[in-house]
Amino acid sequence: MKRREFIKFTSIGIIALNSSTVFAKVFTKESLVILDEVYEVLFPKTLKMPSSKEFGALNFLVKNIAHKSFDNSDKTFIIQGLKDFSSSFPNFMYLGKNEKKILIQEMSNTNDYAQSWLSKLVYYGIEAMLGDPMYGGNKKQIGWNSVKHKAGYPRPKLKYGQKI
Repeated sequence: MKRREFIKFTSIGIIALNSSTVFAKVFTKESLVILDEVYEVLFPKTLKMPSSKEFGALNFLVKNIAHKSFDNSDKTFIIQGLKDFSSSFPNFMYLGKNEKKILIQEMSNTNDYAQSWLSKLVYYGIEAMLGDPMYGGNKKQIGWNSVKHKAGYPRPKLKYGQKI
């Protein structure tokens, strides 16, 4: 994507995404499936670590990106990156697991925009895996258990700095 196109899309996205109702229309069912698969490549299941589906990376991102406190530039970047990814690789969902991994590695190694987008997804994936489950990720504390983390107390009772 050319720099001017990126700036144009970002500007339009910031204006359009100030409303959560507009946001709800941005993610299609198909785009969520693609994003879930990208997360599976970024966070595969290993002997010691859960997969993105197990700890709820997509659920965490969808719940939190719609909140007014979510960074608007990150929101725009993630959504536009997903659109660009989907249009650049329309056959992604038909690839095998290893082919998806190779595609994402090559994309990350050869394109700064793609690398930044994937880095942003990894950032929020780590939050999903290691954050408090009340925010939509770390299902059944699976992320904490995988790194043998003991939750601190007191744990949050309300989300996003709401007053008790």
